[in-house]
Amino acid sequence: MKTFVEYEEMVARTGEGRSKIVPLLGLVGEIGDLHSTIKKLFLQKDHPTFRAELQEELGDTLWYLTRLASVYDLSLEEIATDNATKAEALYSCGVNSRFDNGFPPDEQLPRQFTVRFTEKKIKTGLHVRITIKDIAIGDALTDNAHKDDGYRYHDVFHLGFAAVLGWSPVTRSLLKRKRKSNEKIDEVEDGARASIVEEAISILLFNQAPERGWYQGDPSVDVGLYKTIQQMVSGLEVKACTAKQWMQAIRQGYTAFDQLQTNQGGDILVNLDDQTLTYKNFRRNR
Repeated sequence: MKTFVEYEEMVARTGEGRSKIVPLLGLVGEIGDLHSTIKKLFLQKDHPTFRAELQEELGDTLWYLTRLASVYDLSLEEIATDNATKAEALYSCGVNSRFDNGFPPDEQLPRQFTVRFTEKKIKTGLHVRITIKDIAIGDALTDNAHKDDGYRYHDVFHLGFAAVLGWSPVTRSLLKRKRKSNEKIDEVEDGARASIVEEAISILLFNQAPERGWYQGDPSVDVGLYKTIQQMVSGLEVKACTAKQWMQAIRQGYTAFDQLQTNQGGDILVNLDDQTLTYKNFRRNR
């Protein structure tokens, strides 16, 4: 037996009809037997036939699993391939993405740069302006909320996406680094729709941050959240980034966000080569 196809053919030969309930009930039963085999190992520390029994139970489970897939005309090979892709996306560290490689230097995100966040009191509360080398970038932002929640600093989340994922249509727009030499890339990847998607992800993450411990724990970016993000970025280049990369981008962004809010501003060193954000309190350096 060398391939999934050959195994499926064997299961088809040894199965009975195309009943959908029989393979399901058989699979449930075999999982019960598998549970009993494992339980026996815990109860009997010395269990010399454990490996042989486990192999048999796994084989029976595989048979019913394959049979269940076949009655619904699903390919075991396609199932395995899709599952492998999913696992890689969830658990792989990924690669340091360079979505703008090959574009002119003035259309690439700077690999290292510093952004200053300066907070100022205004009549309606507080606003934050960001600058690079004393040049204002974008508009000053308030929280746009009934209570002070610090969202005026949310551009740091986009910087986190840029640093770790190599992706941020919002940052490209702020820095005037859109890839205009390729009309389609400029329209799809760097255009308004992509920026709206990024802002929507930022809002989604921000609204869920309190219940997720502000993304400082390992389980904070779970499969469900990752799937939601992947659905939102479907068709965009950043879809290639893994859950671990998203976790690092979000975690670093929120760490920097907390430091900015606590210190009422500061400098954020963005390093795409190291995939890091580093906070510096410029007020202490004066």
